[in-house]
Amino acid sequence: MSVDPARRRLVLAAGAGLALPRAARGGAAPSGAVPLRAPEAIGRLHVAEGALLAVSTRGALWSLAAPRATWTRVADGLDAESPLASGHGRIAARTGEGHLFVREPGRATVSREALLARHAGLLILPFGIVGITADGGGARAFRLEPDAGGQWRETARGTDAVLPDARPLQVDLDPASAAGDGHIVVLGGPDGNRYRHAVLGDALEATRVLYLERHELLPLRTLDVAEPYVIEDIAPRPVAWRGRNALLTMRAGPLGAQLALVAADPGTPERLAFAALGAPIGTRHRWMAATTDGRRMLAVHTPHLGGVLNEYRIDGAALRSRVVATGVCTHAIGSRVTDLAVWQGGRLMLPSQSRSELRVLDAAADFAQRVAVGLPAPIAATAAWNPGGPAGAVTLLEDGSVWYVA
Repeated sequence: MSVDPARRRLVLAAGAGLALPRAARGGAAPSGAVPLRAPEAIGRLHVAEGALLAVSTRGALWSLAAPRATWTRVADGLDAESPLASGHGRIAARTGEGHLFVREPGRATVSREALLARHAGLLILPFGIVGITADGGGARAFRLEPDAGGQWRETARGTDAVLPDARPLQVDLDPASAAGDGHIVVLGGPDGNRYRHAVLGDALEATRVLYLERHELLPLRTLDVAEPYVIEDIAPRPVAWRGRNALLTMRAGPLGAQLALVAADPGTPERLAFAALGAPIGTRHRWMAATTDGRRMLAVHTPHLGGVLNEYRIDGAALRSRVVATGVCTHAIGSRVTDLAVWQGGRLMLPSQSRSELRVLDAAADFAQRVAVGLPAPIAATAAWNPGGPAGAVTLLEDGSVWYVA
């Protein structure tokens, strides 16, 4: 690794299997849950190419290939408050000092400059990585590519302000443009005054949806949300819509949150638009948390208070809802983990209202509950995992332990 260890304070242990300590985390297994016995308290989960990745609260990156395998330490010095990313044979993360850490076959590197905003997401493309940088001028999307020596350097920076904790994603919103794998969606126009709710970790809310060209990060299409509304979200979700792709998110305003579909406006080349809207909850500062498998659209209304799961269907320009379950929760107030639900085939796995159970609903049977698996602490994060055996959900609990429910 061609990085000064004293400057980066990053120690790599790629390929070095470490024996678990006897006091590995996770006690007796509740019925239906398997303790994965992480070697230390975990703060972040991610699944990459079948392997479970976990960043400990002290910044160590660990990998687990199967529920009963041995954890392997991959690196140290990462930021447990920022999400991991994977794709195209790479794993990327933010270090504790804001550098970009990239692990790929045969090597691991750390960028020379500390550019990455804390809490923001990373997006790995075939030949680059898109992240969020924050400086005195505010947060911007930017692209990094490796130079001839393998060092990751900035090659483009967007001109539009974005949320400092935005999660960029790649999606094709304009099939007619022959955009290949699509361009970059990111939430922008951060505003701290229009809608003071702060349910997602800070007081900033988005007032713009940006669709940026993936190389130069210049705007292709935009949606400017009219006052007094905001987008109360950090990461829209791609969903199939009328033979194309749209974005599932939440608009919020005087009557609280409402589910929203954002799509390319066929009549205006530079514009995104609200293609369909659900009814608002009815009270200001009441939120809903959306979840989708890319086709079905659901949202938990007031996940912190009532936890009512609604299924939505498109009816012209309206999203019509019906209640399919109660007493559930897919978000902890103040958390940037916006969706604690896991989709596995026809199963929807999501926490109970107290987040101390993982409930399994059957989407093919009108979301009837099949089982509820108790856990020893509230669920803080989840990830779908198919480790070669039964497909299931990995759950990170608030006590730092990790459990697997098949």
